[in-house]
Amino acid sequence: MAFYLSPLELVARVHLGKEVEQWLGHFEEADYTVIKWLYITKDAQHQYTVCYTESFDEGDEDWHNVAEFSLLDPDEEVTDSFALVEEAVAFAVQTYGASAERFVSAGMLPTEYAKYWHGRNQ
Repeated sequence: MAFYLSPLELVARVHLGKEVEQWLGHFEEADYTVIKWLYITKDAQHQYTVCYTESFDEGDEDWHNVAEFSLLDPDEEVTDSFALVEEAVAFAVQTYGASAERFVSAGMLPTEYAKYWHGRNQ
């Protein structure tokens, strides 16, 4: 099984109500690093929501669960909803620079973070 979802797998998973995620990278500030990622989910009203997140890079060699990292701005939740999953994916690509070929299944984002962390700390 491939690590990244094909565009067809991505659409099928979200239609089934399963979340997909994507690592978007990081940026440096004067005294801290910010990591970026997003996820797409289907809500109870059958809308497809893109949730964009920025948090402090608090991980280490053993801790990669980015969902538990402190948010850069806890009061600002950036979400946008769409009637079609294809619209949500197109928005993520156009707005956040996501790639339709680099989404992973829910729960795989820590693996993406671990790749980043090890590459950065070697």
